[in-house]
Amino acid sequence: PPPATQLTGPLPPPASPLVQEAASLDSPLNAGEIRELRGRMADNERAISAPVTSVVPRISSLTVNLSPGASLPLVRTALHNVSVVTFTDINGSPWPQSDPPYNAAPGHFDVQFNGNMVSVTPLRAWAAGNVTVYLKGLSVPVILNITSGETDTNTLSQEIDSRLDLRIPRQGPASPVVAVPSEKIALHDATLQAFLDGVPPDDPTVRRLKFSGNVPGTTIWQHGDDLLVRSRAMLRDEFEQTLASADGTRLWKLPVTPLLTFSVNGQSIHVTPELE
Repeated sequence: PPPATQLTGPLPPPASPLVQEAASLDSPLNAGEIRELRGRMADNERAISAPVTSVVPRISSLTVNLSPGASLPLVRTALHNVSVVTFTDINGSPWPQSDPPYNAAPGHFDVQFNGNMVSVTPLRAWAAGNVTVYLKGLSVPVILNITSGETDTNTLSQEIDSRLDLRIPRQGPASPVVAVPSEKIALHDATLQAFLDGVPPDDPTVRRLKFSGNVPGTTIWQHGDDLLVRSRAMLRDEFEQTLASADGTRLWKLPVTPLLTFSVNGQSIHVTPELE
């Protein structure tokens, strides 16, 4: 290889003190210090924006007790979240409102209504109030207690009612002419309500069954000597008890049987559960 060439000449002069002073005035921090500062600022923003209590949304159903002395339905809300309350009759048909709801705490909650639904948005944390709802043809109002957080607890999570389906134990104005006999509607059965909500009891006698047959959105459980069938399709078999939710989902309780028949788009579809 050729011999290295030795560079000769004067070295570059050091940076002018004026240049160094101007640079320090423009950016007194070096690159590493700037990155550290931005990281701290981001941590502070996250801490400020993070909710004090994390929200756990829930969709549930409840039968309203209209008798004197009964407790009022409770709607659990949280800041920056809307909760929707729906009203249905004993058969699951929507029950429309006759007049706008009355909001007793407009400074704490924003209340809107449409058809058989009421939406509640809290304006303040840890607030409480109530809303009176007037349903068409119902001789008594439905009063809802509303909270936006429990002041006597320090839990890190809070369950809220993203949607609360309230069932009125009467036949509403939009109910079909051919209705289910009232004695077969399990209005106050917490076990059947749990199956309808899709969260069956934690019981070793409850088993979810596989089945053959094309009925979408259907779930079948065996609970002892009974079948619990949850579906949006209509069951044609004789049943003992039933419940319905606002979205059209129904639950039927009937004795264990090897064959079920549903009505889907006007056709009979047979379902065979794999019994254990």
